[in-house]
Amino acid sequence: MPEKKTALWDLVCETDPNYTTTVNQRGGFTAIGAQYQIKCATEQFGSFGRGWGVREETFKFEMDSRLVVYQAELFYLFNGVEGTLPIHSSCTTSWGTKLDDDCIKKVATDALTKGLSKLGFNADVFMGRFDDNKYVSTLETKYGKKSKAPSKPQLNKSADLDI
Repeated sequence: MPEKKTALWDLVCETDPNYTTTVNQRGGFTAIGAQYQIKCATEQFGSFGRGWGVREETFKFEMDSRLVVYQAELFYLFNGVEGTLPIHSSCTTSWGTKLDDDCIKKVATDALTKGLSKLGFNADVFMGRFDDNKYVSTLETKYGKKSKAPSKPQLNKSADLDI
């Protein structure tokens, strides 16, 4: 039986809400933790650099426009077959005579996560499913609902301290 054309997409399209954040800028949207996407890719493809990764990275710096342009190739092995796709991103930075310390990380991470989304990773977020409270509630039941804030351990002075 031939492999279903959406086999990879179907495996990775659902997002655990515990790894999302609601962003209240630019009209509001749901953001996905990049490290969560990397974990999901590792679960599907194996170790970064072996089963998947990026190669042929280039960075171009346009000092006049303060623009950093990143291009690379995302590769991955799925069911014994290698796939590749071009990834790219750019950002403006607020440097004067000094380069923004995070600009390299920002464009590389943005390009990688956008490339993974093209393969279907976290498609439910990108397709607007996280705008549906019932859909998110179903996922929270499945994965467990994240707590609002981590609780701080209470210190019992008499038991924990030698005073």
